[in-house]
Amino acid sequence: MTLPSLVTTVRVGLSPLFFALFITLTKNGEAPLWATLLYWGFFIVMEITDLLDGIIARKMGSVTDFGKFYDPFADSFSRLTYFLAFLVTGFLPAWVFLLVLYRDITVSFLRLLAMRRSIVISARPSGKIKAVIYAVACGSVLTLVTARAVPALAFSVPALGWIQKGLMWITAATAVWTTLDYSRGLKPDARA
Repeated sequence: MTLPSLVTTVRVGLSPLFFALFITLTKNGEAPLWATLLYWGFFIVMEITDLLDGIIARKMGSVTDFGKFYDPFADSFSRLTYFLAFLVTGFLPAWVFLLVLYRDITVSFLRLLAMRRSIVISARPSGKIKAVIYAVACGSVLTLVTARAVPALAFSVPALGWIQKGLMWITAATAVWTTLDYSRGLKPDARA
């Protein structure tokens, strides 16, 4: 296994741990401060590995066919894990989770169809924007949980709650938009 794939594996390995900790330690939208710090640690490491694996692969000249599939898989794996934890604990409406899930399944299906036509659907700019929006939305939940754990930040909780809800709507819209954008990749003129 190459170094970039090992970095990607960190993201895959931390995802179920994040889920288990989040749903176990977060009750009624609140968690102890030490738990929120742990959530942030997992989240930051997982997001940094998403940035680093591709950079390392290009810098080392070790871009592989396996890595081209493993990285998007790990992205979906980790982000769906965040969103599922947020669904279970009441931070995310089920319909938003379904749109995110359907988006990832559809894009994977489109990539498989494209492969049968000898078309490569590479990462699109909309996918990069989606990654940032998803990360910000996930960070908004962690910010809200953290604010609830720090008495001095209690004044900010109502506003943070509205921001978090708004970001989930943006997440849903982004899931729909990127699904449509990736579907354009099946056209022969979209070869990469």
